[in-house]
Amino acid sequence: MSGIVLHIGLPKTGTTTLQKAVFPALPGVAYAGKRIPGYGFATRELGAAIGAVISSDSASGDPAPALAAAIDGMRAQCGASTLVISTESLAHPSARDLGLVADRLARAAPDARILITLRAQEQLALSWYRSHGRFAQYLFTHKRESERIPAHLAQAAWWSLVAREPRAGLLAMLDFDALAACYAQRFAGRVTLLPLELLAADRSAYAARLAATLEVPASACAPLLDAPRENSGLSAREVRASRVLARLGLGTDFLEHRDRSAWRRWLASGPRADATLDAAIAAALRGRFAEGNARLSTRASLDLAALGYTVA
Repeated sequence: MSGIVLHIGLPKTGTTTLQKAVFPALPGVAYAGKRIPGYGFATRELGAAIGAVISSDSASGDPAPALAAAIDGMRAQCGASTLVISTESLAHPSARDLGLVADRLARAAPDARILITLRAQEQLALSWYRSHGRFAQYLFTHKRESERIPAHLAQAAWWSLVAREPRAGLLAMLDFDALAACYAQRFAGRVTLLPLELLAADRSAYAARLAATLEVPASACAPLLDAPRENSGLSAREVRASRVLARLGLGTDFLEHRDRSAWRRWLASGPRADATLDAAIAAALRGRFAEGNARLSTRASLDLAALGYTVA
């Protein structure tokens, strides 16, 4: 039976490159999804089980047995040495409870190896704002009944809403130390942390760390990491267009499909919007996570400070 690797994210940490260019192309690896661009999984049963693990309430039943059955079926039939399942949603603010997700995964695949991809909190928060925060997505905040949240938020307005939920949503996702500790408790000795910054600083070290988790040669991983990066962020033109559409009450989904018309390609050209994170938000993130990053650096035997993470 194949070994199994669960790549649980985080979002905005190079996951698309791994899902699109690396996992499906590695010899000896059977990749069950999430598959780009379809966002599906190898079987309908696997997709449904993962969805339940992420979002179902515990009162509605335990989704772990269904996920275990889907995984065991694929492991018995895939013929590869390693089965890989990847989705950022396992460590996403939309997950019902990150600890509950980890517990369900441990019951479904207790022998799994865990891969957690990271990115320094300030850069991840900026990328999150560019893709979601400005559009008031994934806020998960309590609001007054009469309060109206604009469809297009400036950084400061977005952060004021995020900060209302210090133990949930984006701030829970950015607590890398707590997330890593949660998985270390359930998958002792089988958790690998892979910072995106390591890819830029030392590609061979990144490839070696990834390959060791997947149990494949590092030489097989390294060439695949040259794939084009995704999610470059919106241009200033696209942001202006999205503001106009928001005032008209229209959606901005077209921004995700820039190659479909010359007009959309023109909008996507030019300088990127929001090149930096607001200084007050950056300072708040540094103060909140510096101590946890120091613990994480020791736990994972990684020099996170050298990679640009704030470490107390």
